[in-house]
Amino acid sequence: MMRWTDLLSTARLDYQGAWVDHISREDRDQWQRDHDRIIFSGAFRRLALKTQVHPLSDNDHVHTRLSHSLEVASVGRSLATRLGHWMKGEGLIDETHSPSAIGALVQAACLAHDIGNPPFGHSGETAIRGYFKSHPYWLSGLSSEQRADFLGFEGNAQGFRVLSSLERHWFDGGMRLTAATLGAFVKYPHTADSAMGQSKQKHGINQAELPFMGDLSDRLGLLKNASDTWARHPLVYVVEAADDICYALIDLEDAVELGHLGYEEVSSLMKELVDRGARRKLFEQLLDDPEAKLELLRSAAIDALVHEAEARFISNYERIMIGTFDEDLLDWRHASAGEVISHAKILARERVYVDQNKQSYSDQSDRLLHGVLTHLLEGVEFLHEAHGDGTHISPKARDAVARLGKFRPRPNESKYQRLMCVTDYVSAMTDRFLIRLVDDLTQLGYFKNTVV
Repeated sequence: MMRWTDLLSTARLDYQGAWVDHISREDRDQWQRDHDRIIFSGAFRRLALKTQVHPLSDNDHVHTRLSHSLEVASVGRSLATRLGHWMKGEGLIDETHSPSAIGALVQAACLAHDIGNPPFGHSGETAIRGYFKSHPYWLSGLSSEQRADFLGFEGNAQGFRVLSSLERHWFDGGMRLTAATLGAFVKYPHTADSAMGQSKQKHGINQAELPFMGDLSDRLGLLKNASDTWARHPLVYVVEAADDICYALIDLEDAVELGHLGYEEVSSLMKELVDRGARRKLFEQLLDDPEAKLELLRSAAIDALVHEAEARFISNYERIMIGTFDEDLLDWRHASAGEVISHAKILARERVYVDQNKQSYSDQSDRLLHGVLTHLLEGVEFLHEAHGDGTHISPKARDAVARLGKFRPRPNESKYQRLMCVTDYVSAMTDRFLIRLVDDLTQLGYFKNTVV
């Protein structure tokens, strides 16, 4: 069984690459420091211009990845703090960890949960995977495990790479977050080639970060299930539940704002979760304000789902701690409120995600990302063949290499590392930056107006 004394490790990498335990100060505990490092990072700021559901919307009220992440962090903190009180009461955590500290830990992990998403969100993920599937020659010479990282490109794994390698201390520990925050972040603690045996065909660890994950799992005492596969950190379930709660309900609220769904059909779904007794008087005062009513309903629905997730965590605590719990806390098959979450997801899938504007941007993301990937990869490979001498490559190749900036591969790096440098750069782009880049490349004659 996993132990909280290990799982709540405040150790973080130092300048010599060693894990060093840190004692919280009175003014700021270690997980608040993690929160601050994330929120002040460039990768987090860029989420303001990355798609949540509705790409490049003209309506400033709909959610971006940044506003979604902030809301998930708020819900996750509330849920984790409640669980912290239960854990404290049961004697599961010692006096060095308060319920609010557990809330701060989960808040930090929630804040970063989408930090590795590429431009255009899940459509961008699909476009990058599709590119490497349709251009397999780029992957020649790689091991099957390395090829899987690109063929199954995953924002979750890219996020772990951002936190541990790319942001702040460049390939020297990244943000150097605490082991506990990193553990609570890794939603899928296995590699792409190991994902086939998992209930969800996603992965959270690239081959490049596999050694680091091994060290991290040892520090946290995560149970190893199989080769390159670990049991989840228990607080991952809390992060996942907070994400489920927010996108299931707030995606629908955005759909009402955009006119894709009506107030009545969304409010009736939320009412299934809410006991209006205590709020009846306030609710009746808002009869002529559908927007305010929907906000009130959403607040009450979130509260109901937080309580449901808390109860499910407690009732499945033993299975979670031995690594055998293979469900979501709000799984519709087992959680009473989970059925409402399922209905919300179905409604979004059938009425929101098929919106014509969203579909056109999904198609556009394929075209844009495919063209940019070709331009950058060709430039990187030409530079490699020239042994790193940029004077012996074409102007087009020099343009590609120059755009990579700090992501430019070093002369002695392997093909896998060179490909990772390109996907690192591309996934860091915002939606609008990608469009501006394509416009620039088109004017220079380096981009063809077709999928390549």
